[in-house]
Amino acid sequence: MTSIFLKFKMDLLNKVFRLTSMKFVSLSSFLLLLMGCDTNQQSNQVAKPLGNNKPNIVFIFSDDLSYKDISAYGQRNYKTPNLDELLSNSTRFTQAYTGAPECAPSRATMLTGLHVGHAPIRLNSSARGFEPLPDNTYTFGKMLQEAGYTTGVIGKWGLGYKDTAGNPLNQGFNYHYGYLTHYEAHSYFPLNLYENNKEIEFPQNESLNMQLLYELERNPESLKNVQFYKENGELALMDMKTAAYTPDLIDTKVSEFIEREKDNPFFLFFTTNLPHGPVIVDDLRQLKNRDDMSLLSKSWGAMVQRLDISVGKLIKKLKAEGLYDNTMIIFASDNGYAMHNSYRSENGESIWPDDEFLNNKGPFHGGKFSALEGGMRVPFSIHMPQQDYAEIISEPVWLLDLFPTFKDVSGYQGNLDVDGFSLLPLLEGDRNSIPKDRLMYFYKQNQQAARKGGFYAYRDHPEQPVQLFLLEEDQRAQVNLANIYPKIAADFKEILDTIHQPSQWYWNPGDTPQNFKKKQHLAEETDQIIKRYRPNNMKLMPWERNKTN
Repeated sequence: MTSIFLKFKMDLLNKVFRLTSMKFVSLSSFLLLLMGCDTNQQSNQVAKPLGNNKPNIVFIFSDDLSYKDISAYGQRNYKTPNLDELLSNSTRFTQAYTGAPECAPSRATMLTGLHVGHAPIRLNSSARGFEPLPDNTYTFGKMLQEAGYTTGVIGKWGLGYKDTAGNPLNQGFNYHYGYLTHYEAHSYFPLNLYENNKEIEFPQNESLNMQLLYELERNPESLKNVQFYKENGELALMDMKTAAYTPDLIDTKVSEFIEREKDNPFFLFFTTNLPHGPVIVDDLRQLKNRDDMSLLSKSWGAMVQRLDISVGKLIKKLKAEGLYDNTMIIFASDNGYAMHNSYRSENGESIWPDDEFLNNKGPFHGGKFSALEGGMRVPFSIHMPQQDYAEIISEPVWLLDLFPTFKDVSGYQGNLDVDGFSLLPLLEGDRNSIPKDRLMYFYKQNQQAARKGGFYAYRDHPEQPVQLFLLEEDQRAQVNLANIYPKIAADFKEILDTIHQPSQWYWNPGDTPQNFKKKQHLAEETDQIIKRYRPNNMKLMPWERNKTN
């Protein structure tokens, strides 16, 4: 009788899987979940040992992707089939953190393996401007070169202009194509891009009105009479037959890099700027007939679909060249939720509103530019060579773990002094390879936070008390347990009080606007202001104009 019942349950589960197309969890893992078992402890499928083989490494790094922008993460308004397929053969980390809640320090902490308390770049801007990586920085690009890899970064760099030490060619990359600075990467129809320091101009893009795109986010009602897209969903603002559209250009360069380097181990850092705003896309695709949606929401969703197309092209090229089975593929985003800016409620609390149409924010409190959980949590997955199954890992990890992971994967024999742990033992089945009480530190100006074990500690200012959240029971971080666990809260306070090394130019925790203005004045007096490069001949960004008015 028992065997008949089990057969019935297995038949039922098979039918459920066929109906729901849940490709990214194996049937055995799903059964274990129903039985109340922990798949982290029970799964028999682990990454195959690499041995002496040097796999290629492809890192797909999206920009401002929301936690639920991908259909495999819960998006229901459109499909992302290529990313879904990749995830169905990857290890998905359900508690993954970036190193910082904004672009530059997120990239810098990851490239150096150093947390924001002592990383060379700590915020998007210092008192001097957009800081480049210093010339003495040791990046995972440099390590991979020493390990015998040809390295390329294609897309958004954001860590130094071509005449600075932060130029990617000075920071461990043999090849670069794309944007060099943050503001330039706001345009998907740029007037220029860079290829190994050579400036490539696109005069056909001069007709783009960037200010119009920023207004769509800030004041959409004023643009009701502007036709952004044609009835068939195609972009109307630009002539797509002649315009230079960055995602298309980058896809071509990605394919050329793979073709050129296919005979030797390579590392491809594919740093797309999708779906970072201001929103504009070549075609609205699956959302073109969604008249119930705002134009902003349709454009954002279509940009995520365009990202999915790029992923599909990349994987297709790897397979066509016979490289897919020997390639490690990482997918992640640079920071937490960013689709909508935060605002202050009546009681002074910062609120990050979910998009009413896409519902893509995820369950976390906070968003980009904050050290709250929602500013730090990101989608993150790793596909290992020949991996043909899905795995779910719930141990807390962060993107700083990639540096030591690349060390193990590449076979590099040198020593590293970094703030991460290799994920390779974890991928190979050792769930105790990373200490359960490992520390992750985050900050944004006066805000500080830390993750250790099951707890997430946060404070708005060094003079404010530490708030303590047990994330396993309180994913939205709504219940402050500092009074229940005063010893743990005190331990976190000690960490936050001592972990951050003061910086001459960045805003340190506890600084005031007056202190920071003194730093800015010193930078001006000593002629150390770093030039800013803005997109499509813009003199000032919208928020810069607001400050000068």
